Amino acid sequence: MSKSLKILKYLLLAIAGLAVLLYVGFFGFLILMSINDQASYYGDTVDVGPIDYNSIVTKAEKAGYDLSGSYTRLDKANLIEPGNVESLEERFKTDYRVSRVALYYNLNTYLEFKKDENNQTLVTLYNYSHHNDAGDITPQMPSMFPEDSWTLKMLGMSLGLNKTDSGEFLEKLKNEASNQKGVVSLTTKENVDFPAVYAYLNQSKTATFIGSEDKFYRNDTKLGCVGFVIPGTTITRKHNSNKYNIYVSSSGFIRTDIDMPIGSAGKEIPEEEYRAVFREMFENVGLPVEKLDEMELNYTPSIW
Repeated sequence: MSKSLKILKYLLLAIAGLAVLLYVGFFGFLILMSINDQASYYGDTVDVGPIDYNSIVTKAEKAGYDLSGSYTRLDKANLIEPGNVESLEERFKTDYRVSRVALYYNLNTYLEFKKDENNQTLVTLYNYSHHNDAGDITPQMPSMFPEDSWTLKMLGMSLGLNKTDSGEFLEKLKNEASNQKGVVSLTTKENVDFPAVYAYLNQSKTATFIGSEDKFYRNDTKLGCVGFVIPGTTITRKHNSNKYNIYVSSSGFIRTDIDMPIGSAGKEIPEEEYRAVFREMFENVGLPVEKLDEMELNYTPSIW
C-alpha cells in the first residue's frame, strides 16, 4: 500500500471515530437531558394579612416539616434591636431587625455597628485609603483615624455613651489599630441606640431604598447605610416524591410551589391532590386556609 493510501486510510478511520464519538456524545446528552428533566409548579405571591410568624415556625417544626432560609427565627438571631421608629413600623408592618449600621466619615472611611456571635456589639472602623507602594493596605495607625470630634460624636450617639466613656472607647480602638490592616474592631456590651442613629441619618438627607438596605446621602456625600432583616422561611414537606414548598414572610406574604422529582417532565399532579396537601400544611402551621382559594399554581412541564 502506498504512503498516500495509508494516510487516506488513517484519515478515514479518524473521521469515522470522530463521528462515532459525536453520535455517542449527542445520544448520551439526550439521555441525560431526559433523565434529569423535571416538571414543577410555581405560584404567585399572595398577601394574607397579619400573621403570627413565630407561632407558624414553631408549629412547622413540631409537624416535622423542613425549614430553610436566612433568619428563620429573629429571636434566635444576633441582630440589632430597632426600638420604636414609627416610620419603619409603618413601612414594614411587621417584626424586623437591623443587621448593620454604617456611618461614613468619607468615601473610604466609616464606622460599622453590628452584633457578633456572642450578641455583643462589634464596632469596626474601616479605612481603605492608605496603601503602600505594593498596593497593600497598610496598618491602621491612630493617625489614620477620622477627626476625634467626629468619631466621639458617632460613638456617643450610636452607643448612648457620654463624652468620657466615648473617649475611653476611642482610645481602646486606637490601641488595637497597630495589629490590624484597613480595619480595627472592638466589642462592647453596650447596645446600639438605633432610633438615635436613624434620626441622625434622616436629617437633611436623601435616601435610596434598595432591597433590604437603605443608603443615605447629604449633598451627594454618603452619610451612611442601614441593613434590615425581615424574617422569612420556606416550609417544606414531601408527598409522593414531590416536594411541596410554602414561602412565608413575617410581613404576611405567602407563595406556594412544587418541585417534582428528576425524570418527571410532562407529568402532572391532579389539582385536587396538590390542593389537599397544601390545605393540610396550612392547617398544621396555622396559616389561613381560605387564602388557598386565591392562590393559583402555574405548571411548567420541563426545566428545558
